[in-house]
Amino acid sequence: MIHIPSGDNFVIDANILFSCLISGKENYLTFFESNTVYVPDFLYEEIQLHQEVIRLKSKLAATEFRRYALAVFRSLIVIPNLLISDQHFYQAYYLCRDVDLKDLNYVALSIELNFPLLTRDKPLAEGLRAKGYTNVILLDELFGQ
Repeated sequence: MIHIPSGDNFVIDANILFSCLISGKENYLTFFESNTVYVPDFLYEEIQLHQEVIRLKSKLAATEFRRYALAVFRSLIVIPNLLISDQHFYQAYYLCRDVDLKDLNYVALSIELNFPLLTRDKPLAEGLRAKGYTNVILLDELFGQ
């Protein structure tokens, strides 16, 4: 049985959302509905870029996918980049520059809000931790898998 935390605050990156939408698993939906989940507005650019892959790989029928996706998106709080300080962007740049710059916005938002960054990206988590940023959690660690 998977332990799903509730009542916590998280910043998630796109790979968490992609996995959720593709799998259609109820435990993801439970997680999103039980916690406060923040995303930078950049996440929507990534969704747009990969929408066809998400639809093609989805395990759900079209109508069910729509219901599920709407429930997930209703649970997200989108924070525009303009609310993230330059200082936190610079700090995130330092942390991400030789790990993965695509994750800069997620890390900056995590720093800004001081909420853990939840990811499935093991190289990102390890790279951030190696640089002393420990406010990052791998999905498998959170769900105790």
